[in-house]
Amino acid sequence: MMNKIEARSVIKFLHLKGNNARQIHDEMKAVYGDESPSYDMVVRWKRNFQSGHMSLTDKPRAGRPSIKDDLAMVKKVEAVILDDRRSTMEKVMAETGLSYGTAWRIIHEELHRNKVSACWVPRLLTALQKQTRHDFSQQNLTLLERNEDNFFACLVTKDECWVYLYDPDTKEMSKEWKHPSSPPPSQGGEDPEICQENDAVHFLG
Repeated sequence: MMNKIEARSVIKFLHLKGNNARQIHDEMKAVYGDESPSYDMVVRWKRNFQSGHMSLTDKPRAGRPSIKDDLAMVKKVEAVILDDRRSTMEKVMAETGLSYGTAWRIIHEELHRNKVSACWVPRLLTALQKQTRHDFSQQNLTLLERNEDNFFACLVTKDECWVYLYDPDTKEMSKEWKHPSSPPPSQGGEDPEICQENDAVHFLG
């Protein structure tokens, strides 16, 4: 039996001579006998040449590449996730060219990651806000030591007011890819420019 490339070369040559599929098949049958390709194969490759596909190799097939044990593809998926931990499966598929099932297997079975929602912390304070609270407490302790009898009579308290200048992410929007050994994500009023806290304690006196 002729190998595929040899048979396609002969078909291409006879096609360029102007022969139709039947003529090509008959001529190859006369020269190569039982080793000649089938008539269906001659028709298929003549159509390829007529459509402009003059290569002797097969056209690229539809579908996505297999990445079984492909460490380079695993690293590519990991890079997409680390660049944006809120990446969706659609984004991972678009940037890697993988099918949903393959991308899912790499993320869950190779990288051992799951997507979890951020834990909502209403008053997640910055380091500056924590230090401010500490300073206020120290000042009040000093005043208490100076005038313990009248300290509480001079102390005025009021509710704290948190004014948000943005809409917090929904549970679905906050989902991030997380490794089992990583701490859970959290969200809250953590930016001094996002929320403003009024003083909770005033001392009169």
